[in-house]
Amino acid sequence: MPRAILFALSLLFAAILAVAAQEAPDWSQRDFAAPAADVYAAAIKSIQQQHHEIKSTDDTHHSVDFRVGTTAWSWGYNMTLTVTSLDDAHSHVVIAISRSGGKTVSWGSGKKEVLKIFAGIDKQLGGQKSEKK
Repeated sequence: MPRAILFALSLLFAAILAVAAQEAPDWSQRDFAAPAADVYAAAIKSIQQQHHEIKSTDDTHHSVDFRVGTTAWSWGYNMTLTVTSLDDAHSHVVIAISRSGGKTVSWGSGKKEVLKIFAGIDKQLGGQKSEKK
């Protein structure tokens, strides 16, 4: 293989590793003392109660894509919530966030909306307190 191609491939591989190494902020993930199916159902209800627009759901993989509308600090957010099972009685939730308007027109992080969703999940699970990661 020519050196230019090898160099380009090594740069691409380094970029992929850098993206994979980025972890979601602590405030965008939380553990719950409930089975994954229960947490997933509670998450959908929490999202609906806050009037966010659900774009798609994947009941098999316990994930939901949704949109948070315009806020005081942004043009809105596209979010993906994913629930993974830690064991039969514990689950881990991560909410990935992307700004609709990009960084130049949106200053918020989505943290406030994420924390509201987690509070709604807690409420749906009967007021049990989640375990912050």
